[in-house]
Amino acid sequence: MNIVVLFTLPIWTFNKIIPSGCEDFHANSDIRILWGFRLAKVFPNHFSIVCGSGTYVEGNYLQNKYQWKDTVGPWEERPGHFNDIWNYWSDDGIGYFEYLQLTEDLGTLPVWVFNAGIRRHDKINTSNIAPYVQDALDGIEFAKGSPRSKWGSVRAAMGHPKPFDLRFVAIGNEDCGLFNYEGNYLRFHDAIRYAYPDIKIISNCDASTKPLNHPADLFDYHIYTDSNGMFSKSTQFDHTSRSGPKAFVSEYAVWRKDSIFP
Repeated sequence: MNIVVLFTLPIWTFNKIIPSGCEDFHANSDIRILWGFRLAKVFPNHFSIVCGSGTYVEGNYLQNKYQWKDTVGPWEERPGHFNDIWNYWSDDGIGYFEYLQLTEDLGTLPVWVFNAGIRRHDKINTSNIAPYVQDALDGIEFAKGSPRSKWGSVRAAMGHPKPFDLRFVAIGNEDCGLFNYEGNYLRFHDAIRYAYPDIKIISNCDASTKPLNHPADLFDYHIYTDSNGMFSKSTQFDHTSRSGPKAFVSEYAVWRKDSIFP
């Protein structure tokens, strides 16, 4: 039996055809040309791009969780997964590797957000979290490990022997206060801190008004509100401790009644 794999990606993709002055971009990147170059204009080189994030990483049920190991390697061998939070199938043609590659193309830094063993309707007990912790360590090794390491060699085989400049990881998404988050978080934190002491770790818990009760380098702050609510947040961090974890405002938007979006 012959199997034909049909790709619907456009021929004109970011860096497939390289305009003058952009020779440093990856020739095998899978990002559409207009999107790629618009991002290059929007994001100066001190910005970071989040690699996998939000409810896309969290989702509803663990059986449908985003698994980074299924998003690397040849496109035709990626199984894809069902994004059960937004109800569509993702073929993962743009996977962990492509996001890392995009950050390098744009001269930004990646922030890797991974699942903390928590979904909206499904959770892993801290006593059983070890496989998830190892998966996160493997993902860091894929990004920045030696090309002779187990997962660094997979990256090298994909054409990128040089490690990516991964400096930040976020443990979970909007999980603070959910059952098992802090217990799971500490297992991830301690393992990553031991193996990669240079990695900055981001907590889901808000430290803008009171200190965290667990260690973190940064805390993730999200806000979706109307315009009045957004302007009211202009002083949100005025009294935040300058000696504690730094604020990382990774998601913010004006929506609903005074937005173009419902």
